[in-house]
Amino acid sequence: MKNIWIECIRNKYRFEFKGLISAEDLFDLKLEDLDVIYKGLKREQEDLHGDSLLDTDENPAKQEVEAKIDIVKSIFSIKKIEMENAKKALANKAQKAKILAIIENKQDQELSEKSIEELREIYDNLE
Repeated sequence: MKNIWIECIRNKYRFEFKGLISAEDLFDLKLEDLDVIYKGLKREQEDLHGDSLLDTDENPAKQEVEAKIDIVKSIFSIKKIEMENAKKALANKAQKAKILAIIENKQDQELSEKSIEELREIYDNLE
């Protein structure tokens, strides 16, 4: 398979979204916006594949649209994975904070169950 990223850079592909944007600008868009661009490219692809004796598979416009579709799909996948990873990281962080709070609570509970003599000994050793 050809490298779509090199093809994109070499040919300076631009994508229609509120004007023309570059491939790197696609990374700044929301998934919904990428989907809008994808649907537009799919319509363009369908138009290019119309019935005609003059159409060939070597049509540069077809190749460009197909490469653009692959790029948008790739970026969509990357962003989706990044979002899922960020959600997992946030959930893990919340879980860790909850566990730390429970540990502190148990330590406080354990400390409060000690005798006055044990507490004084612990206190004196802290200085």
